[in-house]
Amino acid sequence: MMELLDCHIERIKSDLVRQGVTMGDLSDNLLDHICCSIEEMEGNDFEKAYQQVIERFGEDGLRKVQEETTNLIYKKEFAMKKTMYILGYFASMFAVTGVLCKIMHWPGAGPALLLGALLLNFGFLPLYFRDKYKQSISR
Repeated sequence: MMELLDCHIERIKSDLVRQGVTMGDLSDNLLDHICCSIEEMEGNDFEKAYQQVIERFGEDGLRKVQEETTNLIYKKEFAMKKTMYILGYFASMFAVTGVLCKIMHWPGAGPALLLGALLLNFGFLPLYFRDKYKQSISR
C-alpha cells in the first residue's frame, strides 16, 4: 500500500484543474477517488500508480467525466421544470374550471376546486420553491 504525501495531493488537484474539472463537488469526489485508488496499489512509485489510475478514466479522461455529469444534472433539472410547468398548468386549469362552475352553479365545482388546490399546494409550489432555492444557491 502506498501512502500519499501532501505534495502528491496538491499535484492531483492541479492536474484536475488543468484537465478542465471545474465543478467543486465533482473535483473533490474525483480527488478522493484517485487518492484512494493510488493508495490501494502496491509499490512506492507515485508517478506510475497515478498514470495507471488516470488511464482508467478512458481516452478523454476527466474532462469527459465532467461533461457527462453536467449533462445528467441538466437532464434532471429539465425534467423537474417540465413537471413543474405541467402541474402548474393543470392546477390552474382545474381551479379556473372550478370557479367557473361555482359561479354558474354547475355540478362538479367542489371537486374541481379541491383538485386544483391540491395540485397547486402539493405539486407545483414545492417544485417551484425548490427551483428558486437552487437558483439562489448557485448564484
